Amino acid sequence: MPGLPLTRFRLPRSFPEPVLALGGDQQSRFGLARGKEIMIAPNFGDLRSPGNLAAYEEALSAACRAEKFTPRTVVRDLHPAAAAFRLAPRLARSFSPPADVAGVQHHHAHLAAVLAEHGWGGEAIGVIWDGTGYGPDGAAWGGEFLVGDFSGSRRAAHLEYVPLPGGDKAVLEPWRMAFAYLHHCGRTEAFPPPGSPGPHPEELELLGEIIEKQVNSPPTSSMGRLFDGVSALLGMGWINARPAAAAAALERAAAAGDFPPYPFGINRDSEPYLIELCPLFAALLDDLAASRPRGEIAARFHSTVIAIGVETARLLSRETGLKKVVLSGGVFYNRRVREGLPSALAEAGLEPLLPLRLEPGDGGLALGQAAAVSTSPSRKESK
Repeated sequence: MPGLPLTRFRLPRSFPEPVLALGGDQQSRFGLARGKEIMIAPNFGDLRSPGNLAAYEEALSAACRAEKFTPRTVVRDLHPAAAAFRLAPRLARSFSPPADVAGVQHHHAHLAAVLAEHGWGGEAIGVIWDGTGYGPDGAAWGGEFLVGDFSGSRRAAHLEYVPLPGGDKAVLEPWRMAFAYLHHCGRTEAFPPPGSPGPHPEELELLGEIIEKQVNSPPTSSMGRLFDGVSALLGMGWINARPAAAAAALERAAAAGDFPPYPFGINRDSEPYLIELCPLFAALLDDLAASRPRGEIAARFHSTVIAIGVETARLLSRETGLKKVVLSGGVFYNRRVREGLPSALAEAGLEPLLPLRLEPGDGGLALGQAAAVSTSPSRKESK
């Protein structure tokens, strides 16, 4: 594929050896890292599509030939079902000499990417919020607070787990997440909300059964799914006609101005700390019952998300002495969060670090993967 437009990023720190980073499976952008430069490919879309995967592989091979690029390491996400995970060993064997294969956890790659762009080699707090990323415990992570550097990070806090009823179907149908949160909080009598398009009572009964029996309902800590659930409760996003449509509708509906956050909890007796969301849903349901304007409820929810970020980061800063706070993940496409949380962190005496040229979503994963594996040889799996 001649003439592939690679975006070149000059970085403050050098990669000690050439690294081919495969990026993510949905916003799929591979990266060729060498010296103080990483070359990032355009987005090939969802690699679950055979056509997209074929185009991705063809472009990757062409880019390596054009750049005379022979990696020492091919790095992948840790999700065993991901196309890039399965592709990595075959790609590694195709080079001469064969490359090592390494894995980097999804949210750690988000953290490392922003650290690399800013040239910061020390530790930082990471507020990494997105739709999903495979966690080492097998859960769908996405509402994460990390503490770490390039070489590794620990999960210091996260949104409490709720079921993802129906698995990937819950991503397409946010009403499932609304029900899952209310089921978790013991408030299913409030579902479905007045004026909603469904679901059929038999479907709702079945959904309750699969949650209780833990059938195709993996746990998730995703901030993106929290946005989905609230959007559905407010009648703004019953289904996702396109990725993140429900969350975008919630952002658009939020009233202008400053609104107080809803209550939430931080359970410090848990390790990692758990962000407890049932107080939020109890107050939000009270506002719905009182016929408060939906735009005000949406605005209060956004204020709550910002408050969760600030209060948890401040707590971790007091415990660790760290001041730098990385903000990354797809939730930071939301302008209200992207502008409001850094401002609130700065007011709290912390130093927010946002992506500079790379996007906050999965398009930046390749840089983080390359940076992480370059400083941690123990991530290498095999020849």
